[in-house]
Amino acid sequence: MDIHPIQESSRRWMTALILAVVAAGIQTTLLWGYAGADTLPAAIDGILSVGLLCLLAYLAWYVIGLVSILQTDLLIAALVLLFWLAGGFAVQYVLEQNMGQVYAPFGETLPFRILFGALAWGVMMLWYRLQSLNTVQEEILEEAVSREEALREELRQIECREDKALPEEAECIDRITVKDGTHIHLIRTDELLYIQACGDYVTLVTPSGQYVKEQTMKYFDAHLPSAGFVRVHRSTIVNVTQISRVELFGKENYQLSLKNGVRLKVSNSGYKLLKERLEL
Repeated sequence: MDIHPIQESSRRWMTALILAVVAAGIQTTLLWGYAGADTLPAAIDGILSVGLLCLLAYLAWYVIGLVSILQTDLLIAALVLLFWLAGGFAVQYVLEQNMGQVYAPFGETLPFRILFGALAWGVMMLWYRLQSLNTVQEEILEEAVSREEALREELRQIECREDKALPEEAECIDRITVKDGTHIHLIRTDELLYIQACGDYVTLVTPSGQYVKEQTMKYFDAHLPSAGFVRVHRSTIVNVTQISRVELFGKENYQLSLKNGVRLKVSNSGYKLLKERLEL
């Protein structure tokens, strides 16, 4: 199942929680000022109504990922608003029956409920569409970079053939030296979890810590044992023995999970290479 974009980082779900609290406050204020409800029933109504709307918006991500037709989006929006209004009516009815709190008839609150729900739903759907667009743009960029790298490799091979010189096979390394101040660390390649590109440097991640080395991803891609390492992304090389699972991420994207719980993004070309290497 796709990972919800709100769950991708703690910053996002914290922001979503804050916005939900603000929305509940606005709904409570409208019920208190517009419908003449007491503070407590207005707060309960506002919290439950906004909570229901948040739940519907959360579930909508998994629906809009399957359809992208405007008419379908409008139909989903109409059904959601009807379901949300029905939930609001049920909340008001229960409050009136059990708490003896009577405020403006539900029909009189429909204008601001519809306006509030439509605005909130529209903002959430717009954000979802932007997230989908960003994913598509990133995939297009990755494919363009992959094609450029493939073209460069093809040109290099043509030049080698013209020079009648066979390319030398890159020598595999079994350890990496990293200088850290006055210390020199010797890292065995079988200790590596993964390598991450960081500007003109790379970060070597091991169970004992992280080490920064001035070297290129292309060098490690060529010199690490091909049976044990795969370049799953233009900025990531992973030790295949540390992979615990590979799963779908988004509509046509993938990510892998390491045994230590770290998740890494996998490009389409990296996923194909990983399937070949793991013989899936």
